[in-house]
Amino acid sequence: MKISKRLRVISDLIPDNSFILDIGCDHALLDIYTVLNKKNVTAIASDINEGPLEFAKMNVEKYNVSDKVFVVLGDGLSTYKDGVGTVIMSGLGSNTIVNILNNGLDVLNNINTLIISSNNDYYFLRKNVCSLGFYIFDEKIVYDKGKYYPIIVFKKGTCRYSGFELKYGPILLKSSDSVFFNYMIFNKKKLVKIYNSLQFKHFVKKVQIKKEIRFIDKTLLKN
Repeated sequence: MKISKRLRVISDLIPDNSFILDIGCDHALLDIYTVLNKKNVTAIASDINEGPLEFAKMNVEKYNVSDKVFVVLGDGLSTYKDGVGTVIMSGLGSNTIVNILNNGLDVLNNINTLIISSNNDYYFLRKNVCSLGFYIFDEKIVYDKGKYYPIIVFKKGTCRYSGFELKYGPILLKSSDSVFFNYMIFNKKKLVKIYNSLQFKHFVKKVQIKKEIRFIDKTLLKN
């Protein structure tokens, strides 16, 4: 079966013998692909919208995985079942993801791993998820359909990070991934454009942006 590059990378990060909860599963393609390509994986595919879930149910039947993928209508972590160790959230905004986690703090005590691919504000995402008792275990980045998507694996535990590590990813910053290299060039171009558009009265902001541009330049030199 065909799935997007982003979903394929997320699936690669799911280990064998996992029981996963996919929040905002859409058509459940990630879950179906994963149970077909990994050993002993069971998935709860949940969404708050009935429309996508109808397609999810049809896909589950089409690929004959109804014994491994369970489609559930529900909101966030309310669809958690005993034994789930990994929660996946992909295609949602960072604010929505953090709200889902904060609204299910009792469930988070039972979760060992979060695999998250947000659509925006990665600094906000990393900072807030880590404040809930998780650290950044692994990171990947993909370029899919004209956009860069960091994919972050959080594990139970604590670790301190700098502001730039929270924005760009402590694991990614140590990598030599060509996609990440291009991602940093992309971010530098945006920052340079903003810097050049600011008037002198925004001096403090210009200094902050200049500092970030220098940080990106150092990162690019390492790669």
